[in-house]
Amino acid sequence: MSTEARQGVVPHARGRAVTSRVGDDDRLRVEWSEPADTEIVLRHLEPADTEIVLRHVETGEERGASDLTVLSVGIWMASYRGEPVATDDPGFSLDGLWSYAETRRNREIRAFRTSLGTLGLRVREVEPYVEVIRVIADDGVIAVEGAVAYGDPIRGEARLVAVARRGPEPVSGPATFQGRWVEGAIEIAPMAEAQVRRRVFWDLYAEISGVRLPLATRLDDITDKKIKVRFPAQHVGQVRVRPYYTETDGLAVALSVEEEKP
Repeated sequence: MSTEARQGVVPHARGRAVTSRVGDDDRLRVEWSEPADTEIVLRHLEPADTEIVLRHVETGEERGASDLTVLSVGIWMASYRGEPVATDDPGFSLDGLWSYAETRRNREIRAFRTSLGTLGLRVREVEPYVEVIRVIADDGVIAVEGAVAYGDPIRGEARLVAVARRGPEPVSGPATFQGRWVEGAIEIAPMAEAQVRRRVFWDLYAEISGVRLPLATRLDDITDKKIKVRFPAQHVGQVRVRPYYTETDGLAVALSVEEEKP
């Protein structure tokens, strides 16, 4: 069931926020436009000084918007003076998502606009990972470039590690951390040679000093990457090797044995 259906509300047309975002400091910023003589000015409301209320769509718990750090994991819908907060703001910018992820944290609070045009907040637990920016699947190699998200900058030699969900031992290749920037590559031949079943799935990590950071792409507005994003396939003999995104936007590799052509 959609968030809107669970809320069962339609936003009032009396005014829409032009800005409704969560900043790097986990504070909600809401601005409405108001006419002042012949000009349009922005009216900014500090959550601590307003009647903005957040309601958890599953539990019904209500909280004020002055301290977002107390919100439990889940979806929260915002209301102001008893009415849903209507907004024209999608709730984020790509630059804003990157800036937010540069701070070490264990919870992400992201504003979003529902299909009905109302303001909601999504709260989820997070751990440091590598946000993948570029994937190259060619010439017998899978290479990635990305940046550390929700963790501290790291420097030093590392490894790009592929871990099979069942069966073969991990396979690795060289990688480098330069602050937040990460580059690494892994050869596909050792993965194909370890093929023990018709299909084997490998999850990718960047590893340094024994710590593995998952590879994923989440700081964007693309949904259903598993279906929408397709990487080119490579072949090692009869084994087809193709990177793909999981349902949680993690970067993984699928290896499958193809039938011999007659």
